[in-house]
Amino acid sequence: MRKIFAGAIVCFSLLPLGSQRLAEAQPAKEKIRVALGAISVNTSVIPVGHQYGVFAKHGVDLEPIYMGGGMNSLAAVTSNTVQFLSAGSTATISAHLGGIDIVMLTVQSNKLDYSVFASPEIKSPQDLKGKIVTGTRPGASADSALRLYLRRAGLVPDKDVIFISVGDSQQGRLNALYRGSVSATVLAPPFSGMAKQFGLRELADLRKSDIEYAGSSIAGMGSTIKTQPQLVENFLKGYIESLHFFRTQKEKTLAGIMKFLKMNDRARAEEGYDYYVDMMPVTPYASPQGVRAVLQFLAPKQPKAATASPEEFYDNSFLKRIEDSGFTKQLVSRR
Repeated sequence: MRKIFAGAIVCFSLLPLGSQRLAEAQPAKEKIRVALGAISVNTSVIPVGHQYGVFAKHGVDLEPIYMGGGMNSLAAVTSNTVQFLSAGSTATISAHLGGIDIVMLTVQSNKLDYSVFASPEIKSPQDLKGKIVTGTRPGASADSALRLYLRRAGLVPDKDVIFISVGDSQQGRLNALYRGSVSATVLAPPFSGMAKQFGLRELADLRKSDIEYAGSSIAGMGSTIKTQPQLVENFLKGYIESLHFFRTQKEKTLAGIMKFLKMNDRARAEEGYDYYVDMMPVTPYASPQGVRAVLQFLAPKQPKAATASPEEFYDNSFLKRIEDSGFTKQLVSRR
């Protein structure tokens, strides 16, 4: 009995040492902060991946932080408050044109993933002449989508149509339209479904237009990309696998979407999921055509955009290296 007791003491005394050695054997996760430009189903990919430990698998201690679209998020990444920016590409490309060394590493979709909604009395885009509209803030993806739609309809934003800034969120834009503070805005599920329920008029589903346009992107400063390539690669692996998780783990993703959007209506969350799931690429490459469309959009106010080469605004080399390694082969399955 004494021998057994002594042996037990020895075993228990070794446990902390063994645990310590195990902890030492596991590499420390790298802290990465990501600025989110919007709260929507589309931007939920990163928070949902984080919630279910996808980024942690790749050695990333992720902290997604909502900072709003346009200049807010840009200021965070340029000051190194965050390492990456997940937002619409327009503001990023505009900042690069202005001399900021920021580069896109991914583009989640080359389609405008919004619908244009207006007050019931607005029957066509021409009826918006002289009216007040909102796309959140200048440079935000929603703002760019609405301006592009109006230009295509022959209207000049800020001249024929008055733009104002309202709440950063889609909920804020929907509230402004419902109350009559503005005559039009752009929305995506689940807020577009709510707009229909409220009797607001859908003027256009921009996904169905022939417009190819670089949408939501992930960008980082050139200095980070050059000096911390392994950090960039680990983060992008987590992001690529999060896209796969979104496509293939519907129930868990729905729970994650509801948590991120702070909603309890599963039907609305599923509406948003179904809207976006087939837009989620396996490997989110930027395309020169999508970037060129952004440059054409920016050219009237930033003349340099007219002659700029699309390739200088993005770096697909990390995605190419990840794909060539065979990493994405296991992630091609759909729902």
